[in-house]
Amino acid sequence: MAIKHALVVDDSKSARFSLKKLLQQQGIKTDFAESAGDALNYLSSNNPDIIFMDHLMPGMDGFEATKAIKSNPDTRNIPIIMCTSKEGTDYGEQALALGAYAILPKPAPSATLMAILNKLDSGDNMQSASNEKPADSKAAPTQAVGISTRVVENMVRKIIEERMESFQKSLGDSVRDQLKQELQADIESAKQSLRQELNSQSDTRINQLSNANSQRIAAALFDEKFEQVNRQLENRISSNLGALETAIDATRHASPELIEEVKKIAQFTAAAAAGETAKEAAHEISRAVAQDVAQGEIANARDMIAEQLAQKSGGAGNNMLGIAGVALGAIALLVALFF
Repeated sequence: MAIKHALVVDDSKSARFSLKKLLQQQGIKTDFAESAGDALNYLSSNNPDIIFMDHLMPGMDGFEATKAIKSNPDTRNIPIIMCTSKEGTDYGEQALALGAYAILPKPAPSATLMAILNKLDSGDNMQSASNEKPADSKAAPTQAVGISTRVVENMVRKIIEERMESFQKSLGDSVRDQLKQELQADIESAKQSLRQELNSQSDTRINQLSNANSQRIAAALFDEKFEQVNRQLENRISSNLGALETAIDATRHASPELIEEVKKIAQFTAAAAAGETAKEAAHEISRAVAQDVAQGEIANARDMIAEQLAQKSGGAGNNMLGIAGVALGAIALLVALFF
Protein backbone atom coordinates (compact mmCIF):
# COMPACT_ATOMS: atom_id res chain seq x y z
CA MET A 1 0.00 0.00 0.00
CA ALA A 2 1.13 3.55 -0.69
CA ILE A 3 1.75 5.62 2.46
CA LYS A 4 0.57 9.21 1.94
CA HIS A 5 -0.90 10.21 5.29
CA ALA A 6 0.42 9.53 8.81
CA LEU A 7 -0.67 10.22 12.40
CA VAL A 8 2.07 10.76 15.01
CA VAL A 9 0.93 10.17 18.61
CA ASP A 10 3.48 11.44 21.13
CA ASP A 11 3.40 13.70 24.20
CA SER A 12 6.87 15.07 23.32
CA LYS A 13 6.77 18.05 20.99
CA SER A 14 10.39 17.63 19.88
CA ALA A 15 9.80 13.93 19.11
CA ARG A 16 6.71 14.79 17.02
CA PHE A 17 8.50 17.37 14.91
CA SER A 18 11.62 15.22 14.52
CA LEU A 19 9.54 12.36 13.10
CA LYS A 20 7.47 14.77 11.00
CA LYS A 21 10.67 16.04 9.35
CA LEU A 22 11.67 12.50 8.32
CA LEU A 23 8.19 11.76 6.97
CA GLN A 24 8.06 15.01 5.00
CA GLN A 25 11.26 14.00 3.24
CA GLN A 26 9.29 11.01 1.89
CA GLY A 27 6.36 13.19 0.83
CA ILE A 28 4.05 11.97 3.64
CA LYS A 29 1.53 14.32 5.21
CA THR A 30 1.63 14.30 9.00
CA ASP A 31 -0.95 15.04 11.70
CA PHE A 32 -0.31 15.13 15.45
CA ALA A 33 -1.98 13.83 18.60
CA GLU A 34 -0.47 14.65 22.01
CA SER A 35 -2.17 11.75 23.86
CA ALA A 36 -3.89 8.41 23.29
CA GLY A 37 -7.30 10.03 23.90
CA ASP A 38 -6.62 12.68 21.27
CA ALA A 39 -5.57 9.93 18.84
CA LEU A 40 -8.82 7.99 19.35
CA ASN A 41 -10.87 11.15 18.84
CA TYR A 42 -8.88 11.91 15.66
CA LEU A 43 -9.47 8.41 14.31
CA SER A 44 -13.20 8.74 14.79
CA SER A 45 -13.32 11.11 11.82
CA ASN A 46 -10.01 10.48 9.99
CA ASN A 47 -8.40 7.45 8.40
CA PRO A 48 -4.58 7.86 8.08
CA ASP A 49 -2.43 5.33 6.18
CA ILE A 50 -0.13 4.70 9.18
CA ILE A 51 0.05 5.47 12.90
CA PHE A 52 3.27 6.11 14.83
CA MET A 53 2.42 5.42 18.50
CA ASP A 54 4.56 6.46 21.46
CA HIS A 55 4.97 3.76 24.08
CA LEU A 56 4.97 5.81 27.29
CA MET A 57 2.41 8.63 27.62
CA PRO A 58 0.45 10.10 30.54
CA GLY A 59 -2.90 8.42 31.09
CA MET A 60 -3.50 5.76 28.44
CA ASP A 61 -0.13 4.42 27.21
CA GLY A 62 0.77 3.17 23.76
CA PHE A 63 -0.09 -0.45 24.46
CA GLU A 64 -3.63 0.42 25.61
CA ALA A 65 -4.15 2.78 22.67
CA THR A 66 -2.95 0.11 20.22
CA LYS A 67 -5.31 -2.44 21.76
CA ALA A 68 -8.24 0.00 21.46
CA ILE A 69 -7.45 0.82 17.82
CA LYS A 70 -7.12 -2.82 16.85
CA SER A 71 -10.43 -3.67 18.56
CA ASN A 72 -12.28 -1.09 16.45
CA PRO A 73 -13.37 -2.52 13.05
CA ASP A 74 -12.99 0.93 11.42
CA THR A 75 -9.33 1.29 12.43
CA ARG A 76 -8.03 -2.24 12.94
CA ASN A 77 -6.37 -2.39 9.51
CA ILE A 78 -4.25 0.77 10.00
CA PRO A 79 -0.57 -0.26 10.54
CA ILE A 80 0.71 0.87 13.96
CA ILE A 81 4.45 1.48 14.45
CA MET A 82 5.34 1.44 18.14
CA CYS A 83 7.91 4.15 18.95
CA THR A 84 9.97 3.72 22.13
CA SER A 85 13.40 4.14 23.66
CA LYS A 86 12.93 0.97 25.71
CA GLU A 87 15.13 -2.01 24.85
CA GLY A 88 14.55 -5.76 25.14
CA THR A 89 12.77 -8.52 23.24
CA ASP A 90 10.00 -8.84 25.79
CA TYR A 91 8.75 -5.34 25.04
CA GLY A 92 8.84 -5.95 21.32
CA GLU A 93 6.99 -9.21 21.53
CA GLN A 94 4.34 -7.64 23.73
CA ALA A 95 3.85 -4.72 21.31
CA LEU A 96 3.63 -7.03 18.32
CA ALA A 97 1.22 -9.33 20.17
CA LEU A 98 -1.12 -6.36 20.68
CA GLY A 99 -1.18 -5.70 16.93
CA ALA A 100 1.80 -3.37 16.29
CA TYR A 101 3.33 -3.81 12.84
CA ALA A 102 6.94 -2.92 13.78
CA ILE A 103 9.11 -1.32 16.45
CA LEU A 104 10.80 2.04 15.77
CA PRO A 105 13.51 3.17 18.23
CA LYS A 106 13.52 6.76 19.53
CA PRO A 107 14.95 8.91 18.16
CA ALA A 108 13.90 7.34 14.89
CA PRO A 109 16.80 6.18 12.67
CA SER A 110 16.16 7.24 9.09
CA ALA A 111 17.26 3.86 7.65
CA THR A 112 14.90 1.91 9.91
CA LEU A 113 11.99 4.20 9.06
CA MET A 114 12.69 3.79 5.34
CA ALA A 115 12.79 0.01 5.67
CA ILE A 116 9.39 -0.05 7.37
CA LEU A 117 7.84 2.30 4.81
CA ASN A 118 9.29 0.30 1.90
CA LYS A 119 7.94 -2.91 3.35
CA LEU A 120 4.48 -1.38 3.69
CA ASP A 121 4.63 -0.01 0.15
CA SER A 122 5.49 -3.49 -1.17
CA GLY A 123 2.15 -4.82 0.12
CA ASP A 124 3.38 -6.69 3.23
CA ASN A 125 0.57 -5.54 5.48
CA MET A 126 -1.96 -7.00 7.77
CA GLN A 127 -4.88 -8.83 6.22
CA SER A 128 -7.94 -6.81 5.49
CA ALA A 129 -10.98 -7.12 7.71
CA SER A 130 -12.89 -9.23 5.17
CA ASN A 131 -10.12 -11.82 4.93
CA GLU A 132 -9.20 -11.93 8.62
CA LYS A 133 -10.11 -14.99 10.64
CA PRO A 134 -11.71 -14.78 14.05
CA ALA A 135 -9.45 -14.35 17.02
CA ASP A 136 -10.14 -17.92 18.21
CA SER A 137 -9.23 -19.53 14.83
CA LYS A 138 -5.91 -21.12 13.88
CA ALA A 139 -4.47 -17.81 12.60
CA ALA A 140 -2.61 -17.28 15.86
CA PRO A 141 0.30 -19.61 15.06
CA THR A 142 0.82 -17.88 11.70
CA GLN A 143 0.83 -14.50 13.39
CA ALA A 144 3.27 -15.77 15.96
CA VAL A 145 5.69 -16.80 13.22
CA GLY A 146 5.40 -13.39 11.59
CA ILE A 147 5.94 -11.67 14.89
CA SER A 148 9.08 -13.67 15.63
CA THR A 149 10.56 -12.77 12.23
CA ARG A 150 9.94 -9.06 12.69
CA VAL A 151 11.42 -9.15 16.18
CA VAL A 152 14.55 -10.77 14.81
CA GLU A 153 14.78 -8.18 12.04
CA ASN A 154 14.43 -5.39 14.54
CA MET A 155 17.02 -6.94 16.83
CA VAL A 156 19.50 -7.38 13.98
CA ARG A 157 18.82 -3.87 12.78
CA LYS A 158 19.29 -2.53 16.26
CA ILE A 159 22.56 -4.42 16.71
CA ILE A 160 23.84 -3.03 13.41
CA GLU A 161 22.81 0.46 14.38
CA GLU A 162 24.44 0.13 17.79
CA ARG A 163 27.66 -1.15 16.26
CA MET A 164 27.59 1.60 13.67
CA GLU A 165 27.01 4.12 16.42
CA SER A 166 29.86 2.61 18.44
CA PHE A 167 32.14 2.74 15.40
CA GLN A 168 31.17 6.33 14.71
CA LYS A 169 31.77 7.21 18.34
CA SER A 170 35.17 5.47 18.32
CA LEU A 171 36.10 7.19 15.07
CA GLY A 172 34.84 10.49 16.43
CA ASP A 173 36.86 10.03 19.64
CA SER A 174 39.99 9.22 17.63
CA VAL A 175 39.54 12.22 15.37
CA ARG A 176 38.68 14.35 18.38
CA ASP A 177 41.83 13.27 20.23
CA GLN A 178 43.99 13.96 17.21
CA LEU A 179 42.40 17.35 16.71
CA LYS A 180 42.79 18.05 20.41
CA GLN A 181 46.51 17.22 20.28
CA GLU A 182 47.01 19.37 17.18
CA LEU A 183 45.03 22.18 18.76
CA GLN A 184 47.05 21.96 21.96
CA ALA A 185 50.28 22.04 19.93
CA ASP A 186 49.04 25.09 18.01
CA ILE A 187 47.98 26.78 21.24
CA GLU A 188 51.35 26.06 22.85
CA SER A 189 53.17 27.41 19.80
CA ALA A 190 50.97 30.51 19.80
CA LYS A 191 51.57 30.97 23.53
CA GLN A 192 55.33 30.67 23.02
CA SER A 193 55.30 33.19 20.17
CA LEU A 194 53.11 35.55 22.16
CA ARG A 195 55.35 35.18 25.21
CA GLN A 196 58.45 35.99 23.16
CA GLU A 197 56.75 38.99 21.58
CA LEU A 198 55.56 40.24 24.97
CA ASN A 199 59.05 39.78 26.45
CA SER A 200 60.58 41.68 23.55
CA GLN A 201 58.06 44.48 23.88
CA SER A 202 58.57 44.53 27.65
CA ASP A 203 62.36 44.78 27.26
CA THR A 204 61.96 47.61 24.76
CA ARG A 205 59.54 49.42 27.03
CA ILE A 206 61.78 48.92 30.07
CA ASN A 207 64.76 50.29 28.14
CA GLN A 208 62.72 53.30 27.05
CA LEU A 209 61.56 53.95 30.60
CA SER A 210 65.10 53.47 31.94
CA ASN A 211 66.52 55.91 29.40
CA ALA A 212 63.81 58.44 30.19
CA ASN A 213 64.39 58.09 33.94
CA SER A 214 68.16 58.32 33.47
CA GLN A 215 67.76 61.49 31.44
CA ARG A 216 65.48 63.01 34.05
CA ILE A 217 67.88 62.10 36.88
CA ALA A 218 70.88 63.42 34.92
CA ALA A 219 69.03 66.65 34.18
CA ALA A 220 68.09 67.04 37.84
CA LEU A 221 71.68 66.39 38.97
CA PHE A 222 73.01 68.81 36.35
CA ASP A 223 70.59 71.50 37.45
CA GLU A 224 71.52 70.97 41.10
CA LYS A 225 75.27 71.00 40.36
CA PHE A 226 74.90 74.03 38.11
CA GLU A 227 73.03 75.88 40.85
CA GLN A 228 75.74 75.00 43.36
CA VAL A 229 78.56 76.13 41.05
CA ASN A 230 76.60 79.26 40.21
CA ARG A 231 76.30 80.14 43.90
CA GLN A 232 80.03 79.53 44.43
CA LEU A 233 80.87 81.76 41.46
CA GLU A 234 78.58 84.47 42.72
CA ASN A 235 80.23 84.30 46.16
CA ARG A 236 83.72 84.45 44.63
CA ILE A 237 82.77 87.31 42.33
CA SER A 238 81.26 89.20 45.22
CA SER A 239 84.41 88.59 47.31
CA ASN A 240 86.76 89.56 44.45
CA LEU A 241 84.71 92.67 43.68
CA GLY A 242 85.09 93.70 47.29
CA ALA A 243 88.87 93.26 47.17
CA LEU A 244 89.04 95.05 43.82
CA GLU A 245 87.06 97.98 45.11
CA THR A 246 89.41 98.15 48.13
CA ALA A 247 92.42 98.14 45.82
CA ILE A 248 90.89 100.87 43.66
CA ASP A 249 90.19 102.99 46.70
CA ALA A 250 93.78 102.46 47.81
CA THR A 251 95.12 103.68 44.45
CA ARG A 252 92.96 106.74 44.68
CA HIS A 253 94.67 107.77 47.97
CA ALA A 254 98.43 107.24 47.62
CA SER A 255 100.37 106.51 50.79
CA PRO A 256 103.24 108.79 51.90
CA GLU A 257 105.80 106.04 51.23
CA LEU A 258 104.57 105.71 47.63
CA ILE A 259 104.71 109.48 47.12
CA GLU A 260 108.29 109.64 48.48
CA GLU A 261 109.36 106.77 46.21
CA VAL A 262 107.80 108.48 43.19
CA LYS A 263 109.71 111.70 44.05
CA LYS A 264 113.00 109.86 44.23
CA ILE A 265 112.38 108.21 40.87
CA ALA A 266 111.47 111.57 39.34
CA GLN A 267 114.60 113.26 40.70
CA PHE A 268 116.83 110.48 39.43
CA THR A 269 115.15 110.57 36.05
CA ALA A 270 115.55 114.33 35.84
CA ALA A 271 119.24 114.19 36.78
CA ALA A 272 119.91 111.51 34.23
CA ALA A 273 118.08 113.46 31.55
CA ALA A 274 120.05 116.62 32.42
CA GLY A 275 123.38 114.77 32.28
CA GLU A 276 122.54 113.26 28.93
CA THR A 277 121.52 116.64 27.57
CA ALA A 278 124.74 118.24 28.80
CA LYS A 279 126.82 115.49 27.32
CA GLU A 280 125.10 115.90 23.97
CA ALA A 281 125.65 119.63 24.01
CA ALA A 282 129.36 119.19 24.86
CA HIS A 283 129.75 116.77 22.05
CA GLU A 284 128.19 119.21 19.56
CA ILE A 285 130.42 121.99 20.75
CA SER A 286 133.52 119.78 20.47
CA ARG A 287 132.55 118.79 16.98
CA ALA A 288 132.15 122.39 15.90
CA VAL A 289 135.48 123.35 17.46
CA ALA A 290 137.18 120.41 15.79
CA GLN A 291 135.77 121.41 12.44
CA ASP A 292 136.97 124.96 12.83
CA VAL A 293 140.46 123.84 13.85
CA ALA A 294 140.55 121.36 10.99
CA GLN A 295 139.50 124.03 8.52
CA GLY A 296 142.23 126.35 9.77
CA GLU A 297 144.88 123.69 9.63
CA ILE A 298 143.79 122.61 6.20
CA ALA A 299 143.88 126.20 4.95
CA ASN A 300 147.35 126.65 6.35
CA ALA A 301 148.55 123.43 4.88
CA ARG A 302 147.06 124.32 1.55
CA ASP A 303 148.72 127.65 1.50
CA MET A 304 152.03 126.08 2.42
CA ILE A 305 151.79 123.43 -0.24
CA ALA A 306 150.70 125.93 -2.84
CA GLU A 307 153.60 128.14 -2.06
CA GLN A 308 156.12 125.31 -2.29
CA LEU A 309 154.74 124.07 -5.51
CA ALA A 310 154.69 127.48 -7.01
CA GLN A 311 158.31 127.80 -6.30
CA LYS A 312 159.32 124.60 -8.02
CA SER A 313 157.23 124.78 -11.16
CA GLY A 314 154.71 127.05 -12.54
CA GLY A 315 152.14 124.99 -14.68
CA ALA A 316 152.47 121.69 -13.04
CA GLY A 317 152.14 123.33 -9.73
CA ASN A 318 148.55 124.28 -10.41
CA ASN A 319 147.54 120.66 -11.08
CA MET A 320 149.20 119.41 -7.95
CA LEU A 321 147.52 122.17 -6.04
CA GLY A 322 144.15 120.84 -7.17
CA ILE A 323 145.04 117.33 -6.07
CA ALA A 324 146.25 118.56 -2.72
CA GLY A 325 143.01 120.49 -2.29
CA VAL A 326 140.98 117.37 -2.85
CA ALA A 327 143.07 115.45 -0.34
CA LEU A 328 142.72 118.12 2.26
CA GLY A 329 138.97 118.24 1.67
CA ALA A 330 138.74 114.51 2.34
CA ILE A 331 140.76 114.88 5.53
CA ALA A 332 138.53 117.70 6.65
CA LEU A 333 135.45 115.57 6.00
CA LEU A 334 136.87 112.73 8.07
CA VAL A 335 137.67 115.05 10.88
CA ALA A 336 134.12 116.43 10.79
CA LEU A 337 132.63 112.95 10.88
CA PHE A 338 134.69 111.42 13.68
CA PHE A 339 135.16 114.30 16.05
